Amino acid sequence: MAKERHSIGAVAKRTGISVKTLRFYADEGIVPPSGRSESGYRLYSDTDVTRLELVRALRDAGLGLKEVRAVLARDMTLAEALRLRLGAVEAHIASLRQIAAALRAALRSEPTEHDIRRLTMVTRLSQEERKAVIERFYEKVSEGIPIDKQWMREKIEASAPRLPDEPTPEQVDAWVELAEMVSDPTFVESLRANAKEVWQRGIDMERMQALNSEVVAAAAAARAAGTAPDSDAAAAIVERYLAGLAGVAGGKDPRDPAFRAGVRQRFARQDPRASRYWELVGILNGRHPMSGHVAEWRWVVQALLHHLPA
Repeated sequence: MAKERHSIGAVAKRTGISVKTLRFYADEGIVPPSGRSESGYRLYSDTDVTRLELVRALRDAGLGLKEVRAVLARDMTLAEALRLRLGAVEAHIASLRQIAAALRAALRSEPTEHDIRRLTMVTRLSQEERKAVIERFYEKVSEGIPIDKQWMREKIEASAPRLPDEPTPEQVDAWVELAEMVSDPTFVESLRANAKEVWQRGIDMERMQALNSEVVAAAAAARAAGTAPDSDAAAAIVERYLAGLAGVAGGKDPRDPAFRAGVRQRFARQDPRASRYWELVGILNGRHPMSGHVAEWRWVVQALLHHLPA
């Protein structure tokens, strides 16, 4: 018994695919008809119709022709194709949610040009593109400086903005401020100057970070107790910090006037945006542990400048 063949018109009615599209699929080799009538008209088998119905389902799910071909050729499983499409859909949904959040933020009051710029900055970049912004920033800061690659990679990973699907207005504002900060040449040069001093002298960064964490904790406790930066108690914290810095710097004498003058000069030119940077990262990424020390560092700088007179 001969297998049933279907005309292109019958297949169009059965599958919901237009005759024009069926011809396109045939000409492109996606689902060509299995045969021809004596008059040369396309004829489709039941198997052809089943493949066309699969094509229709995949196209309705949003898959491109490249993925459809791969599924039909068994170069990609149906599950793989659907996972690929699901990832794209979820990424698009996340993007739409971020756009909605930026719009809500812009509409908190009468929108201004600043609000439109914020909307654009939030919506035009993916998570990977936001990370690339931070990577380019660190590349500029580190150019020509022997910074440890692993240390820099950890800093990039720690500070790469990870906006949630529905960011708050505060997170929208934080990303705009951070993006503007890392694109500011004066901020880049400020950090470059500090990086040169640290890395060209071969300072142990782990010890330096531990020391900085200690002085930040001491400053936080002092501020909580109402201790002023110009007090005797603050002077004691400064002296402990100087002793630690002297050790990190290779065993220098913390009482040496030249050493103390050098420390004062470095802190006098410290860019407050360096700690603000991590505060913004904290806002973006859900209060990262390295964030929130702007006030503490300001207290440390004030205390150090007061107790180390020029």
